[in-house]
Amino acid sequence: MSDSKNSSKLLFDLIDKRKRLFETAPEKDGRFVEYASLKILKDKQTIDFIKKRPYYLIEALFTIVDKNKRNVPFFLNTAQRKFLEIFEQKGTEKPYFILKGRQQGFTTLITAMQLCYAITKRNFSGFTMADCTDNVNAIFNDKAKTVYYRLPTCMRPREKYNSKRELFFDKLNSSWRIACAGDSQGRSRTLEFAHFSEVAFFDCSLGELQKSIGEALVKNAVIIYESTANGYNESKDLWDSGSCENLFFEWWLTDEYRIDKVELIGEVKDKWLSERITWLRNKGLDEKQIAWYVNKYNGYLDKSSIRQEYPCTPEEAFIASGECEFDKDKVLKRIEEVKGKPLYATGEFAFTAKVGETTILYDKRWVENNNGSIKIIIPPQNGEAYVIGADTAGEGGDFYTAVVERVKDGKTVAVFKEQRIDDDLYARQLYCLGEYYNFALIAVEVNFGTAPIRELISLEYPELYRRNDGVGVSSYGFRTTAITRPLILSQFKAAFREDPSIETNLETLLEMLSFIRNKNGRAEAEVGKHDDLVMAKSIAHYVSLGRCYKENEEGDILKMNFNIPNSGGYTQW
Repeated sequence: MSDSKNSSKLLFDLIDKRKRLFETAPEKDGRFVEYASLKILKDKQTIDFIKKRPYYLIEALFTIVDKNKRNVPFFLNTAQRKFLEIFEQKGTEKPYFILKGRQQGFTTLITAMQLCYAITKRNFSGFTMADCTDNVNAIFNDKAKTVYYRLPTCMRPREKYNSKRELFFDKLNSSWRIACAGDSQGRSRTLEFAHFSEVAFFDCSLGELQKSIGEALVKNAVIIYESTANGYNESKDLWDSGSCENLFFEWWLTDEYRIDKVELIGEVKDKWLSERITWLRNKGLDEKQIAWYVNKYNGYLDKSSIRQEYPCTPEEAFIASGECEFDKDKVLKRIEEVKGKPLYATGEFAFTAKVGETTILYDKRWVENNNGSIKIIIPPQNGEAYVIGADTAGEGGDFYTAVVERVKDGKTVAVFKEQRIDDDLYARQLYCLGEYYNFALIAVEVNFGTAPIRELISLEYPELYRRNDGVGVSSYGFRTTAITRPLILSQFKAAFREDPSIETNLETLLEMLSFIRNKNGRAEAEVGKHDDLVMAKSIAHYVSLGRCYKENEEGDILKMNFNIPNSGGYTQW
């Protein structure tokens, strides 16, 4: 925002004067706002500036009711200011998704932004959708109507009407309205600004809502989704989709979240909270901020609530609604460690296939592709043994996945994930991946079809897992049953609990967060989520435990040279 100061020195001088005056003589604020309004209206350069950035009026003229029920100037807090800086930089290329903790002031800010547009721009139409009727009324009355009527008369356009849920200014033909979330909202209006307040708590389908509102939005409209998290629902899907500018605002960005009772920190005996205090200190928080967090934690009967109400990371905010099967805290900590760590390479294998009684792959090579289905995390080492667990796509929107595990320490070293791929092409990628990892032992799940394993047999892949189907009878492939499924999951859970560093893949860790025990006691992905990588890793780990680690005598790499280059920035895990 500082770059804009040269464009309107008067406006920024007025804001600075208001802040100084409120510190020494708060009772004079009302008269100062009247004076500031007249100065703004008489200065053409300032008016031109405000027409482009109406929200700069907020600190100059707006008054709100604070948490202590006092009338105070609307001076932006750290989180609000940070958002407006990003908004000025990014513009309206993508919608914004603001993920936040409680009481950080974003609904108040976005409502004020829409008011600024409505009272300064001709033909403006803004719209807010809230999660419930109570919040609709609170936003309209407390954050819009009351704020509007505290403006000086000279800054309030003539109203044609003022209903319970809409302000309409006939001279400007501009309006702002609010409604409760519903699939049909917005179909009959043309909108320049749409705000979805507490979108994670909408009862209606967010997908259907986007369709109806999307038809009403003009080009370059401002779109802001804003919410605290509410488990793994459609809002989490929206966050994960990449369609929005995702913005997470930690609770400590709220300036008033601090108390003087720092002695509370020394009284902590809770193991989880002690670890969290260390984590917060490493993040640079001071003792008063940490004391506030400890005090808030102590006040909860359900201690886990603090992770959703005042989250420290986006992953922590999106807490699964069921009982997580994995140690949630260890998963979250591991996500923080893995996030941003560079991969060795991303892409897929290319080859030419000659199909006959057996299939032959020749001219095998690696093709670098940032969107490729294979992620190489740790490249193979001479003489190391590896296992590949492969989970084929079943019903619905499942993925074809594979996880490569290093036998000696259980670490995930590579993953394959693709939603739509033919069985034979999937098997050929597995062949090349297995060959690259010293001809790893491949265990392919065969519950939903045997085409991939039959293709690997046709390719004469030398290391395929066999299961025992009875006395003296063995078959290729891994079958997930009521007996084997709990067993392989239990073994992976135990291994991760003892050493979380075995999981190096961020996507697998995110699946683990939403892998829950449902109301019927079955361990599975939460509704709408996936567990394909979790299952592939579980198969790989189970098979790995049964495979002896043995370095070959020469210590040579058994693979052919695929010449996979380091993508840059890779460091040994």
